[in-house]
Amino acid sequence: MPPRTEIRDYPAFHAMPPHMHDTASMNIVLRGGFVERMGRAERHYSRGYVAYFPAGVVHSQQFGSADTRQIVFRPEDSWLDYLVDCKARLGEAPCLNSLAFPHLGDRLFHEIRARDEFADIACEGILLEVVAQFGRQYAAARRPPKPPAWLNSVRDFLHARPAAAFRMTDLARVAGRHEVHVAREFRRFYGLSVGAYLRKLRLESAALKLADPRAAICAIALECGFSSHSHLCREFKRRFGLTPAQYRAGHR
Repeated sequence: MPPRTEIRDYPAFHAMPPHMHDTASMNIVLRGGFVERMGRAERHYSRGYVAYFPAGVVHSQQFGSADTRQIVFRPEDSWLDYLVDCKARLGEAPCLNSLAFPHLGDRLFHEIRARDEFADIACEGILLEVVAQFGRQYAAARRPPKPPAWLNSVRDFLHARPAAAFRMTDLARVAGRHEVHVAREFRRFYGLSVGAYLRKLRLESAALKLADPRAAICAIALECGFSSHSHLCREFKRRFGLTPAQYRAGHR
């Protein structure tokens, strides 16, 4: 068996009381499953899960109705440095699943049991694959999901006519969705309500137009969808900290 790596088997319904480890470790669940508790958090593991355990974190485990098998290994410091460089928050004891993990776990188990002169280097290569896949899955889990095509259509509609007056029913018609759903998903993906996003577009448009000293500020206000000169001044100063006139003077 390669150094720092071991196969652990647990009988059905086995329970491990609260405990902690002196060194960090990672585990690959090959079969069975268990529930782990860390403080108030509870996590469920089954085949295909890989978890990282920081040193000194107290946790307990309750195993399920089937025998459970894991491979536990102590990752090299350089491997952990790689995960940290990839923005993995290892202090949170991340746990991830992937379609790749069962395949890697089975290969690793086979190589550990092979016990020939090539097993150690083969195991190290597989462990590196596990760590790399762990980092990849962590990054994918934290990456914001892409907005659906219908929501991009709503955004494009706003960008094409930021000064236009419309209602949420108009956006719902563009999206082919209910207006409440449009409003909720727009804020979730773009971080702003539709109204705040539209105000941002109008102010950015006004800022560009202010670069032309020949354009009257009152005319810019109306062209960009503001009700009056004072309305533009109020919103502009709230966003940029300057009045349109001050912004124009600084631009010059």
